[in-house]
Amino acid sequence: MDRARRIVICGGGVIGAAIAYYLSRRGARPVVIERHEIAGAASGKSGGFLALDWCRSSPLDRLARRSFGLHAELADALGNPWGYRRLSTYSGHATEGRTTRGAARLPWLSDSVAITGQIGGPQTTAIVEPRAFTAGLMRAAEALGAEVKHGTVAGVVQGGQSMSGVIALAIECGANLFCARNKSFAEVTRYYGEAFVSFDIGNYVELAQKIVRGGNRYEVERDRVLAKYNLQTNVALHLEKLGFVANEGVTGGE
Repeated sequence: MDRARRIVICGGGVIGAAIAYYLSRRGARPVVIERHEIAGAASGKSGGFLALDWCRSSPLDRLARRSFGLHAELADALGNPWGYRRLSTYSGHATEGRTTRGAARLPWLSDSVAITGQIGGPQTTAIVEPRAFTAGLMRAAEALGAEVKHGTVAGVVQGGQSMSGVIALAIECGANLFCARNKSFAEVTRYYGEAFVSFDIGNYVELAQKIVRGGNRYEVERDRVLAKYNLQTNVALHLEKLGFVANEGVTGGE
């Protein structure tokens, strides 16, 4: 994968952080857009419980087994700052205000909890601290060239290969983008309406008028807008817009 390739990831939860990490390992330079903080929502508040074979006989079985193995590999590779560990797991029940009698118990459990059976061991169940896991993956991705930018994704626009770069540059520079009224540009203007100055396809008088006005900022007289344009007047217009004084030989005549 080309190291210069920029890939935008919407959201800094565990999925976004994992995508950023694995893309970075392959040489990409992902940018994660997060409006709050990494693992600031559900990814930082889950149980962090991992099970090898609890999805057996379901379409998720292969995914669950691969995920269980990847957690162990990531902990080994990245120093395990999120407290990954294998453990035994049990099922049970509790009733508020009632002490269980005759039921199996563990010394670290309340007397109101009754153990009904063991459901996993160190070979099949494990746990991580979810916020630390997500943040750790994101730090690892950043170390490989990924970036985190704080902001809100307003929408995703497919502008096409030929014009997406122009759109991005205009928005980033805060400049006006003069464009024909068509479906593709109309979609973009839903999110960045002030950046776009539209004209009817083929109506170059309208385009000239809006260029002279400086996009949405300046007004000029109608006779100047509708003046006959030639090479000399176009040069004069560009010089004027750049803040220079035109030479005497460059006039706005016929």
